[in-house]
Amino acid sequence: MTGASKVVHVTWGAARADSVRQALRLQGRAERVIALTHVLDVGPIEPFDPEARRIWFAENTRPDDDPEGEPTDPEAPWAEARDPGVHPVYWACLTDAAEHACFLRFVSRMAGRPFDIVEVIGSDFPRLSAASTVWSLGQLRPEEMVAADLVSGRRPFTEAENEAATARWAKLRRENAPLRIVRDGTLVSAPLTHFDDVLTGFATGEWELLIKLVARVIGHLDDGSDQPGQGCSYELLFARILALGQSGALEVTGSGPGMRDFKVRRFADGHGMVPAPGGPMT
Repeated sequence: MTGASKVVHVTWGAARADSVRQALRLQGRAERVIALTHVLDVGPIEPFDPEARRIWFAENTRPDDDPEGEPTDPEAPWAEARDPGVHPVYWACLTDAAEHACFLRFVSRMAGRPFDIVEVIGSDFPRLSAASTVWSLGQLRPEEMVAADLVSGRRPFTEAENEAATARWAKLRRENAPLRIVRDGTLVSAPLTHFDDVLTGFATGEWELLIKLVARVIGHLDDGSDQPGQGCSYELLFARILALGQSGALEVTGSGPGMRDFKVRRFADGHGMVPAPGGPMT
């Protein structure tokens, strides 16, 4: 870092960036915080074609309400974070697949330029809201970041780490799988059907709102019962449940459009999605 370089803090997603910003302000620091865009643990990444990704998300995920869409210029924060006049400090918890994927792309696009990292690891700091192990920066409140003095853990990202991260991202791009999940600290490729077994396993034999099954599965994946950070979102699970209904692995009824407008139960009678009273499946 040169004396002329201005420090900027970088992380994935607006909510995480806002928490980091508030934590820094509570510690009397006024440095800029940049939120990087793109959900990179899901969808095609090679080539990185925004229109192809938009189509893929429309076909393979299902929001519960109107999607917000990406910023008008989603590349602007990436350019700002890599500006030659700044020295980035990247905040991440690499057990979170979305954070991990964004970080790997950031490293690759830095092309060997030096930067620092604040890496959140496990449960080695106090939490104000819960006793569970931290596997995502998004779990932490600004006050918890301050109590843990996370910013004091800032360190240079080493050349060896840089080379390994760049190689990992290149491998993931070559594989170009639908999903990317964290396994034993490494981001790996996974098929679109990765969560199907847990969805069918957590379904009951009684009709229930689809949103309840989604919540139960996300809770299971988040609470340490399974390896966390698997790239799981409700939009993906919602779409997979409907697909399992179409294939006959689950019974799904309802006319939509939201998760509260469908009911689901474990497959029992040889049929998957069944006609909803008053309307077809959508």
